[in-house]
Amino acid sequence: MKRKYSICLCLLIMIFISGCASVQYNFSLKNTLSVFLLNNENGRFFCIPVQYMDYYQIEKFDFNSGNILIGDYEILLNRNDINIFIYLNEEADETGGSDNSFNMIYSEKKGQILLSNMEEPQAVKQESDGIMKHYYIFIEKYLSDDDIKNIIREYKKGNVNSRMIVEYDLVLDGEPQNGNGMLDDFELYDGAAIDPQWFPPNLNFFKAMYLR
Repeated sequence: MKRKYSICLCLLIMIFISGCASVQYNFSLKNTLSVFLLNNENGRFFCIPVQYMDYYQIEKFDFNSGNILIGDYEILLNRNDINIFIYLNEEADETGGSDNSFNMIYSEKKGQILLSNMEEPQAVKQESDGIMKHYYIFIEKYLSDDDIKNIIREYKKGNVNSRMIVEYDLVLDGEPQNGNGMLDDFELYDGAAIDPQWFPPNLNFFKAMYLR
């Protein structure tokens, strides 16, 4: 009888441990539209959408450095372990709306350039035309198992205040523009932080690419 009790107790402990290990978090990032924590068939990743809408041509984009700080855990954004995709719509209005589609003009995966058409001649846009060039630059950083474990650890500690920084250089109509970047503060959140239905119109292409 004691042996049966001992076996049952061991089974209960195993079930309890298994249940704890299977806890799933549906993390998102709250109070920001500058960086998103997403999931696809390749795993969890951060996506930073950088946008430019104007009459000039971006002839070059060079990523320099960056990091994402989740609580006290720092995830470095090194060029050799991020993906960069750049799309262009040459017929956009000031909200980013257009009847035309975006075309990929640049792609880079982990430091290897796969496509580079940014310097090809484009039609000159004038302010009187009422249409602009709309660039979407997507910076992706996929997470390792250790990254995910550390993010969960920070969340369990209640350490959810977070920050993102990226730095890059541009060439606009032949003129170097060095020292560009983005910085934003946000919170790690378990759940849907914002309904994409309420995103501003300039995020429509982001939604189509990443949230369909």
